[in-house]
Amino acid sequence: MAIFPRPARPKALIADIKRVWFSSTGRYKLVFGALAIGITSVIVTGFIVQTRWDAMPKGPQIIYAEDFPANRTDAQIQKDQWEDARKRRELADERRRQWQKVQAALSKFGI
Repeated sequence: MAIFPRPARPKALIADIKRVWFSSTGRYKLVFGALAIGITSVIVTGFIVQTRWDAMPKGPQIIYAEDFPANRTDAQIQKDQWEDARKRRELADERRRQWQKVQAALSKFGI
């Protein structure tokens, strides 16, 4: 009593798949299927190429860093930190004022 069918050769399997595919599939399905695969491949390839295109700028890269003297006092460090914090607060206040203008303009229209 055989549970499994007799093994078939790969040639016979490929011939059966071709016979079933071509007998039930019209030519238009093959054309549109090939178009769908082609367009999808072009889009995916475009994304891959775009991510690798000029990822790093050519030529030397200059990075500026602030250099502090090694013998700075704690008072100088605190003064610099307070100055930086004041600048950040001013920028945040200016940004807040700009958004308040936008909010006022939108409120005028009832949005």
